[in-house]
Amino acid sequence: MAGDRQLVRNAVAAYFGGSLVTADGGTCYQGGQLTPYGLGTAYPYTVRGVPDEYFTIGQPPGQDWGCVMSTTRLERATTRISYGGKTSGYRQRLYTITCELALICELPHIEVAGAGLDDLVDQVHALIYADRTLGTTGSSSVLIVEAGEGRNGIRDVTERLAGLDPVKGRYAGEATVTFEALTMVAA
Repeated sequence: MAGDRQLVRNAVAAYFGGSLVTADGGTCYQGGQLTPYGLGTAYPYTVRGVPDEYFTIGQPPGQDWGCVMSTTRLERATTRISYGGKTSGYRQRLYTITCELALICELPHIEVAGAGLDDLVDQVHALIYADRTLGTTGSSSVLIVEAGEGRNGIRDVTERLAGLDPVKGRYAGEATVTFEALTMVAA
């Protein structure tokens, strides 16, 4: 049985990435609401060596850039709220989640991919605000009570695009989106 941390990672990847795909011994999610904005695949864990087609899967013909998302950092703080007795009450688990958006592109003008990455980050914000439970309402595995709420909200950083092969116009870049998500479980 998967632990709470695994369930939260998979819930985040599924919400942003779409449908579960198991290939090459790995778990990923594709075909989600962010596909039109450049997200090809989402992973619950940090990945390396992702096939190029996973960056652009589902993209319209001619779009020569795309992103892969992975949940690269998960920090948890657990607070017990008791009502007396040995085990009554709830455990409030506050997760600080960092998702990395890795971008690759082959374009004559890298600003096209940079603008696309900005739009994708904006859509990640919009999806969190559209459903603060990240789609876990009615889930039998984990219920995220709220995400992106409170003092810390949602934070993001975009890095500069670096040339992998500037002669061919091949570049890579990344952005990170960090937010908090709260789960409550019976003590």
